[in-house]
Amino acid sequence: MNKNELNEILNKPIKHAEAIFVYEGGIPTAYKFAPYVPDNPDTFFKYVSHIDRIYQHLKNISFNKLYHHKVRIDNKLVYMFVYRVKDDVYVFVFSDSLDIELGHILFEQVIKPIISYFR
Repeated sequence: MNKNELNEILNKPIKHAEAIFVYEGGIPTAYKFAPYVPDNPDTFFKYVSHIDRIYQHLKNISFNKLYHHKVRIDNKLVYMFVYRVKDDVYVFVFSDSLDIELGHILFEQVIKPIISYFR
């Protein structure tokens, strides 16, 4: 998946998500930021650095299960939701607040369409 394909899949405004990343083979192959988040190298690195800290442990997580991890982005605590789609394909969604209930909403709005792309 690349950035254009992700934008085609997620062509509607996404509520409650600041950043979305798709990793394949250990590297980010697609990403999307909320309209109010600047798309620049510094912002990209800010989010990817949180993913890199936990990536080595992801090979042990189950399929078909949404995981969450608290992270601090610009002095704000949010959830980073993680979903393993295939052997080495993961979706990371950074919420816009520290509300665990957003997991279900983001799964339906973001992760399900990405899962369908890979099936």
